[in-house]
Amino acid sequence: MKNAVLFGPFVGELYWEFARFAPMLPYMKNKKYKNEDVTFIVLTRSERFDLYGRYADILVPLKIPGDYKNKQPNCFRLNELPYSNYIEYADKFKQVYEKRYKIIEHIYPNVTKAQFVNKNQFSRTKMIFDYKPRQENYDLVEMYLPNDKPIVVLAPRYRNGFKRNWNGWLEFYNKLGNDVNLLKKYNFIICGKRDEYIPDPKHRFFDMNDIQLGENSSLVGLLLVIMEKAFFTFGSQSAIPNISLIYEKDVLCFGCQKHLHTKTYNIKNTPITFFDDKQYKIDVNKVYHELKKLLLKKEKTKNE
Repeated sequence: MKNAVLFGPFVGELYWEFARFAPMLPYMKNKKYKNEDVTFIVLTRSERFDLYGRYADILVPLKIPGDYKNKQPNCFRLNELPYSNYIEYADKFKQVYEKRYKIIEHIYPNVTKAQFVNKNQFSRTKMIFDYKPRQENYDLVEMYLPNDKPIVVLAPRYRNGFKRNWNGWLEFYNKLGNDVNLLKKYNFIICGKRDEYIPDPKHRFFDMNDIQLGENSSLVGLLLVIMEKAFFTFGSQSAIPNISLIYEKDVLCFGCQKHLHTKTYNIKNTPITFFDDKQYKIDVNKVYHELKKLLLKKEKTKNE
């Protein structure tokens, strides 16, 4: 019987999966079980398959009734999902594959009350922060997005009823749309999950949600490919700027948790400018002028 390592279920937030769980797979494949005949099987939401991408041998879709509606991801757990149900998902996953494989490890987060917020549940020394989205994501980005100018990622997160919303995005888009010189230099790409971000109603910039997904691609996969190509990222504190930091792409960010988003999450010490803005009411002109200044500075450094 062939050996297998199981990953999941994972039910928590995107960034927690991206930075605190998924990186264990490339470590195991390239370090711990290097040159060994091991099958790696992952149970997660299908829209997150590309966090594991080509490292995984088998990707199993996790479907949870009420996910994102009645139940919201929260650190490692899913609110309103009873612990007994979570363990049932894990047990059933193992039962299915232990009929065909010898399970040598089954890794999934501890989501009990004491542990679901534990950032260090899995050791960073046993992770490789390298991602290989499936090839279709690369093909789609190549097909849809221009490659003639540096890419600046915009991360306009906005959730109904969320306290960390910024009402300045439309004004920001208008300023950017009128800045002929800036538009000549850069391709601005709006990234975000549908219904959880502010699109540009005038369609003046590229929007990743305009890309038609195929069977072997995902919004997350597109984001990772775009981040590989990116020059700079601007947004309120959220998963996308944090992902940019791991990809070592400079960030301009604002929000209410400066140390967390400039130090704790910034494991590669990527340059980041962060404005403390606990009320999420930062002046549009302030961040706009800072963005222009940082882009110019980075452009000069690049050309030196």
